[in-house]
Amino acid sequence: MEEFKDLLSYGILMRPTSYSKLKLAIEELTSEEWFRDLYKVPSYNTVIWKNKKIKKILLDPKRVKTIKKNQQHSMEFINLVKELAK
Repeated sequence: MEEFKDLLSYGILMRPTSYSKLKLAIEELTSEEWFRDLYKVPSYNTVIWKNKKIKKILLDPKRVKTIKKNQQHSMEFINLVKELAK
């Protein structure tokens, strides 16, 4: 029974949270200069961490890769962050 409790607690503790997934997505995007410039602005930084629309985008790994690879999608992301920061 004790082994089961250990296994269960390990599974719960090691499961990635949305915060850790968001942090990883932001770290991945910081390799892009345009994102670093956006992230430096305090109001945009707050939007990136707090806004539900932005978090939903960043929590999807496929979307993050698309934003990173496609200039049009990165521009749409930048415009969305700027619009939400107003």
